Formats: sequence, structure tokens, C-alpha cells
Amino acid sequence: MIQGILSFSFNLNEKPSGEIDPEFDPIQLQFREDSEFGESNYQDMLIKNDIFATYYQQITGLFRRKYDYSNVYFGTLKETPFQIISYFKQVSDGSQYLTISIFDLDDEIELFRDIITDMTERLDDLFEKLSLAREKKQLEKLTNLNIRLKNELKFAIFQVDRLSNLDNVQKVALIYNNKLRIEILDQLREFPISREHLKRKLQNVNPTFNLDILLRPLSELNVIRRDWIKGERDDETGQIKNRGEYIFLIKDIMLVRTPSQTTLDSLQESKPNLYNIYKQKVDEYFAQYDPFKEPLEDKQKVASLMLNPDIYDFFLLMRNHYYPTKKIPKIFSEFAVTEVLIKNLTDLGILTQIEDDEGEEWILLLTDVKPITIFPEYLLPKIREAYKFTINYQVAKKAYDLLEVTYPEKVEF
Repeated sequence: MIQGILSFSFNLNEKPSGEIDPEFDPIQLQFREDSEFGESNYQDMLIKNDIFATYYQQITGLFRRKYDYSNVYFGTLKETPFQIISYFKQVSDGSQYLTISIFDLDDEIELFRDIITDMTERLDDLFEKLSLAREKKQLEKLTNLNIRLKNELKFAIFQVDRLSNLDNVQKVALIYNNKLRIEILDQLREFPISREHLKRKLQNVNPTFNLDILLRPLSELNVIRRDWIKGERDDETGQIKNRGEYIFLIKDIMLVRTPSQTTLDSLQESKPNLYNIYKQKVDEYFAQYDPFKEPLEDKQKVASLMLNPDIYDFFLLMRNHYYPTKKIPKIFSEFAVTEVLIKNLTDLGILTQIEDDEGEEWILLLTDVKPITIFPEYLLPKIREAYKFTINYQVAKKAYDLLEVTYPEKVEF
């Protein structure tokens, strides 16, 4: 959960004696509405040492004093239990700014990369104007720019909050949008695996990860079970082998395309001429579509779109409606461009545009996107084979027992 986004300017503060007293001066401090932190106690969350440590992390390699430069840093604070996405900006006159987005330790901050990056692109221009207004002592302009900065930070917090409350469809997208989660799913499709063995395998893909965060959507969707295996004593050494937590796949899960039956039924009843053209397009698409042969890259692209708050809101709207292209309602944020949203969804075959008999263009859902769960019957012979070479009796029996017990369980989407 995001706690706040804090923006500072870096000042050297040269004293008459010639000594330098550097400090970070708060420009705008914005917090989540129900955060325990605010302007009066933000230092309890972000102390001076951590601000300077983040700053020095971001200015490494910055040698010349006056030129335009910016970067983004992902990290963990040393003094307090929070993660950060920090944006550093040096404008062309040498003025320096630091904007730090602060998240709880168990947040998957990579999920918010695009939101924070979009914010920083807008702040690039804003900080240039802010420095110029300060130099020229344009008080009214400074006031307006500070209001704009405040709104940018508040809007980014709002967007992060939207993306923090994922529904089950988006949780499936979270799995397919992450290389490590796909690797976990691929491993579990072979046989159960111990936590330690899984960690070693994932380190080959990415040495820095949090396994509990990676497993969270799989657990919440009831796709996996985590259980403790007692292990067995080695007759020769007397040591306990194969003890520890194991992860078991009890449901396989996929993102698939389906026809939009709601759109078909509605068109057939109210716009039969448009219905015939639309149904032909739908039939042509699904005559070529096989969810088991769809490239993983395509599933990942769809998953990425489902994790964009504006695109997802628009997708949900189109599930139950269709519109003339000139009358599409504005339900998304002020920074979203309708034409871009439509293009993104059309390029992936989710939306289509059709012209009716009167020459009017309509936009409709060509394919719905739904997760499906599958009982992993294919695991049964794989577990038997793995028992010969890889896993012990306790793990194999637990895997069979879990598959039997969880067979009737459903996942609702």
C-alpha cells in the first residue's frame, strides 16, 4: 500500500563563513487519505539519512553541475521498513529535485512502475518551469506550479490505489505479466517443488525477488497449496532429508479469449444489420483461435493491458456496451487518451470497429478475456515419474491427496 509521495528540492545553503549546509526542502508532501503519516510526522517514515542515501544513489556519475539529467531508482529504506520508487531531476540550470514514492515492504512495487514513470515524465517539464519561476521571482506562477505539482502527486497516489485493489481477472494477469511467476507455474506443472529448490531456480532468472510476494496471487486464486513436509532420516548419516515447505499445484490457470455473448445477444435484438457484420468478424477470429496454441507473448501483452487501470476500466465498460466511435463515454482518468486506449485494445484483437449501413462507425468488443481454471490431471503420471527420481514418498502422497481433496473447489471470476 502506498503511504505517500514526497517531493523535495536540494539546496546547498552556503553560509557567510563559506561552509556548506546541504538540506532537502519539502515542496509538496502528499499522503494516502488513511495513512498514519502526514506533514507533521513524515520524518518518522522518511528520515534525513535515507533521503541523502537515496540522493547519492541517484547522482552517481553526475559530474557536471549544470545540465539536464534525470533517473528513477527502486530500493528499500535502511532506517524505516518501507520500499521506495525515487525520481531524481536536475534541470538545465543545475537545480535538483527528489520525488520519493513510499510503499509498504510487502508491496509489489514493480506493478506501479508505469504509473510512477508517467508521473515523472510530467514532472520533468514542471520542475524546469518551477526553477525558472523561482529564478525570476514570479510568485503567482510559483503558486500555480505548486498547485499543479500537488495535483500530480495526488493523482499518482489515486492511480496506485486503483491498481492496488485487483479483482481476480487482474490477479491472473499479474501471474502472466511476470517472468518469475510464469517460471513458477512452469515448474509446478512438472511436479511439486520445495521452497528452497524453487528459490535457487528463480535466482538464475532474477537474483533479487521476494518469493512470498510472487506466490501471493497464486495462493489467493487457490491455484497452489503450501505445506510442510517432515522429511525422512537418512540411514547412513542420520540426518533428516527433504524437510521443509513444499509448493503444490492444485489448479492450472490460463487467460483465454471468448466471444462476447452479451454483445451478440444485444446486437441481434436491436441492430440486426450490424449484428451480421459483427458475427462474421467474431466467427472469423475464433475459427483461427486455439487458446492452447496462443503464443505466451500474446497472453503477456493482454495481461499487461489488464493491469493498466484506464484500459481495464474501458475494457469492463465495453463488456456490456457498444458505442458509435464519436460517442464513447469518458470514464477514465484525465491523462488517458481515448484513441490510444482503443488502438491498444484493437491491436490485440480485443476491440473491433465496424461501419453500419448508414456509414456510422461503431466500436465493439471482438473478444472477451477470461481466466479459466483446469484440473491438472496431466500431473498424475508426472508425479509418479518424479517419485522415482526427484521427490520422496511424503511429497508424492501429499500431492495426490491435495489433488483429490481440492478437485471440487471452484474459482469464481
